[in-house]
Amino acid sequence: MNLLTDPWIPVQQNSEFKLITLQSILCHEDCGEIALSRDDMELACLQLLICLVQVLFLPENGKTLKQRIVKPLTEGEYNAGIKDYIDWFDLTHPDTPFMQIRGVKAAKPTPIQKLFIGMPEGNNHAFFNNAGDIRGISKSAAAIVLFNQAMNSPSFGGGFKGGFRGGAPITTLLAGDSLRQTIWFNILHKESVIELLPNYEHLAKNDKPVWVEPIKEKSKISVSEIGLLRGLFWQPAHIELEFNEDSHFCEFYGIKTSSPVICCFNKEKFVYEIIGDWIHPHSPRIIDIKKHTTRYRSFTTTAPAWTQLNHFVIQSDSKKENYRVASVVRQFSALTSDIKDITPQLIVGGYRNKQASILQRRHELFPLNSGWESNSNHFEELINQAVEIKKLLRNKLYGFAQASGAEGVPDRAERLFYHNSEKIILDSLRNIDWRKSAETIKQLKRQLIKLSWNIVDEVTRPYQHEAKMIKALTITRKTLAGGFSKLTGEAG
Repeated sequence: MNLLTDPWIPVQQNSEFKLITLQSILCHEDCGEIALSRDDMELACLQLLICLVQVLFLPENGKTLKQRIVKPLTEGEYNAGIKDYIDWFDLTHPDTPFMQIRGVKAAKPTPIQKLFIGMPEGNNHAFFNNAGDIRGISKSAAAIVLFNQAMNSPSFGGGFKGGFRGGAPITTLLAGDSLRQTIWFNILHKESVIELLPNYEHLAKNDKPVWVEPIKEKSKISVSEIGLLRGLFWQPAHIELEFNEDSHFCEFYGIKTSSPVICCFNKEKFVYEIIGDWIHPHSPRIIDIKKHTTRYRSFTTTAPAWTQLNHFVIQSDSKKENYRVASVVRQFSALTSDIKDITPQLIVGGYRNKQASILQRRHELFPLNSGWESNSNHFEELINQAVEIKKLLRNKLYGFAQASGAEGVPDRAERLFYHNSEKIILDSLRNIDWRKSAETIKQLKRQLIKLSWNIVDEVTRPYQHEAKMIKALTITRKTLAGGFSKLTGEAG
């Protein structure tokens, strides 16, 4: 199966599930939307498409990119773009299979389900699945899970290397009105690439993926040696897929396949060292000023993604740390201000992990009202005010729990706040008129404070009639009212 010529992309169009080609997407206006049973796999598929288009059809400048956004490629343009890369993106190539190394030696094969992040093999039993739920997958599904494992997941464990962005990086992309538009929204033009990789022109002359020019074991690799293609398709592990000739049913897609399914893979440990930080264009980063180090944002708590939304769309500096949004988001905000009827949504995805184990899948979609890129201060204030109200609620109820011995109250209150406030916050982002943002933010604070009082009533109801609790509860209500009044500038 060749990713550049064969139908492998799973989409739903007019209620029909089918596999289509990359050419179908780029050369036509509407070919449906990616459709898989897991949101993380849908995002991985989209990322894979974006990375393919990024290296095959790099726009020369912003003007060319704008043309790509509004007009499909011709078949001639498509064929010219892929002709030098056909052998590099073939999943079953005899010498250089996509994201694999031939001749991998392993004591025994690993079940294919191990490539589905978070599904149980060994000691990981997340997401209500059992070991062996997926025993065979199609070549299409294999390409997606191979890419996702390499790009977005922790390593296989001790002795195995992980990706550039750490164990479970957050990915932020922009969604358009069609799959074709979404892909081009997330393509950097050449000027942006050179800003990201200053030696891009030099590296592009011999830029090959690691399965074509393998990483040398125990080598020290400077990021200045890693080109755009090599970095976007970096495969940190040695993997080789194996087929079950007797099965033709993909248990992930739930469909029959024309060729045998992939049932397992071989993997082997090998080590090397990366020197420096290769900046991936799809992720927000935190730069430590004193240590001169970069780390990619990740989900470290159960707090919803909107609490970090400022740092996904707004760059800011401080004495200790600089916050950098993903390059595709930064370019988009500058590029499309003069294109009419562009109303993107922000895609945010990733995993919450504990070392090699995945604890949670996190994939969300946020509205970006027209004008967000030029109203960053108002956008930031809206999110900050919501976060401050949550902090105040939790802190005061923590004080109540300490004084009364009522265990679990602040944690329950925080969970309720996140669950019940999300629609309010997303509606505010979706409908805000930036010319009247002060009124929108004021209204949001009122709604969230009302919600907070309802939560206080709910979580303290079991203690409201206990004499020993009444004093602590009265103090909590009084100090919380004072905090809310300070936030709103209104009398309690």
